[in-house]
Amino acid sequence: MNSITLITFSIACWLAFYLIARDNKPRLRLTGLGILAYALVLGLQFTTDGEIWDRVTWALRLLPSLLWAGAILTIDDRITLNRGVLVKIWKWILVPVTLLGGLLFVIGLDWGISLWTWFSILIGLSPAIFTFIILQDLLTLLRPRQATGILLAATLFFTLGEVFLVLPLNWLPMDWAVLGIGLDLLLLGFAIAWFDAFDEGETLLLDMLRSFAGTTLTVLIFAGQVGFIIAIQTGLTSGMRILLISTITTAILLSVFADPLYSLVDKFVFLRAPFLRSSRTQLRTESALLPRIDSSLDLERLGEPERSRITRKALSNFGNLPKLAHSPLTKLPLIESRLSSHKGVANTLERASELKILLTESITRLKPASQKEFDSSDEWRYYNALYYPYVAGLRPYSRRQERDLTPDEQEALNWLQTYVPERTLHNWQNAGAKLVGNDLWELNFKLPDSLLHKHFVG
Repeated sequence: MNSITLITFSIACWLAFYLIARDNKPRLRLTGLGILAYALVLGLQFTTDGEIWDRVTWALRLLPSLLWAGAILTIDDRITLNRGVLVKIWKWILVPVTLLGGLLFVIGLDWGISLWTWFSILIGLSPAIFTFIILQDLLTLLRPRQATGILLAATLFFTLGEVFLVLPLNWLPMDWAVLGIGLDLLLLGFAIAWFDAFDEGETLLLDMLRSFAGTTLTVLIFAGQVGFIIAIQTGLTSGMRILLISTITTAILLSVFADPLYSLVDKFVFLRAPFLRSSRTQLRTESALLPRIDSSLDLERLGEPERSRITRKALSNFGNLPKLAHSPLTKLPLIESRLSSHKGVANTLERASELKILLTESITRLKPASQKEFDSSDEWRYYNALYYPYVAGLRPYSRRQERDLTPDEQEALNWLQTYVPERTLHNWQNAGAKLVGNDLWELNFKLPDSLLHKHFVG
């Protein structure tokens, strides 16, 4: 059982850190933290003993359910906007109540077995409750369908496992019940990663396999030495259990977060060599991006919904060049021809820079013919919805802006904040992304070379 627990702990730790490191998105972060809380439960079970640690472990078992419920609500921006009330209930009621309840249980407040059991069941049911409420949204909005099926099935079995774990039933040993819940969590994590990769227009399998293989090798090298000493000399003492768990965790952290760690080291070592530091950062970025680019995607054969989706995602990453470099749009023929014409280096970041220029040109073609820089009439709405938040970098619903604004930018910001709700802006951006996507495909696949620079009429 110890070996099964260690293997499950290691896989859970790796997947948690992989999801967190993959991108800074709520759905990935919350899912990763939920799996990490589960790994912490396994680690405590393996290394500790005593009533206080039993209480800590029981309290930590609430976190995977709590965090998974949040991940369900943030799995897609459209769901988050449409179900804003549920997000607020989770964030401002369920989270603080769960944390407070767990803390009171740890410090020994006499809840009574019945009250604590029902409290745990309620939190355990929360992912299924939220999933049931937004089920129609999930089935309508989420792609691909296979991942949706994994998501719903794993959520169901995870919830059942959580409920059976706290009910006074002895039909399954506790250790096996916890490991069963872990399997559901791993499936949930994989489904979320699949959704994220599909949404970004990326590939998942190669990048995940690369990370898993590298992490496995690192863990075997470091933790294997501790295991060898345990086998030939010390035995599995309490101290060696802690050392083994900490070594596995450290090895996983070093493997998954190697690039950020090297970037931090470079800042100090190459403090007086900015060009060298920048070059090394670019090489690491290129290396990390390559396994995530879906080279098998045939852009010319994509239908309008898919074109709109990947264009919308590229626009949302407009201000972040490494994220924009993930976009399949970097493979557009016009980008290839432009890079060839001015002898640009055809690397991933250079393609992303050219894509940024191409998107800016398409957005500019949405602007009505006028001497004005800004207008609030209906014919300007798609241009305003794309140009000011993305190209100009305004943050309409934030109190702080990162730079001084020009008069037309300030006027646009005031108009957006006063008259355009966040959901409306989101809908306009979706519609605008559809127009920009059609423009890009006309430029790249439908119009002859002589008409490549014809202005788009919105």
